[in-house]
Amino acid sequence: MNRVGAVKVAGDADIARAAPRARPYKLWAGRSVYVLVQPSGAKWWRCDVRRNGKRTTLSLGTFPGTSLAEAMAERDRIHKQARMGINPAAARKAAREGATLGGAGVAFGVALSDDGELSVTLDKRTFYLTKYQTDTVRCALLAQR
Repeated sequence: MNRVGAVKVAGDADIARAAPRARPYKLWAGRSVYVLVQPSGAKWWRCDVRRNGKRTTLSLGTFPGTSLAEAMAERDRIHKQARMGINPAAARKAAREGATLGGAGVAFGVALSDDGELSVTLDKRTFYLTKYQTDTVRCALLAQR
């Protein structure tokens, strides 16, 4: 997308050179990722995701704590979740809160590999699903909407 007045960055050095202005502005890194430069000089990575016609902006960290390569890798993971019908913001919140199964205090975790295979962890046991099984679970969950 060609944005009027958009500033495109090629690397971490371009971001490091960005000077603060009177108002916040964006430095576009590509494919919905940008650095929001604040008047205070703080630089925040952001990623826009569109799900079901609604745009959501997610934080990817601060610069220089998070490099351009790390931000792009996180963007790829977020977009992969969105394509699978997973709400990236809700998945992040659940992971941060350490989702538990029921009220029994059982540790529960779900992870998606680069191959699109799901793994479910209950306490100390991990179950690995094939891509076909993952697609079946995804369809069943989408049918419950």
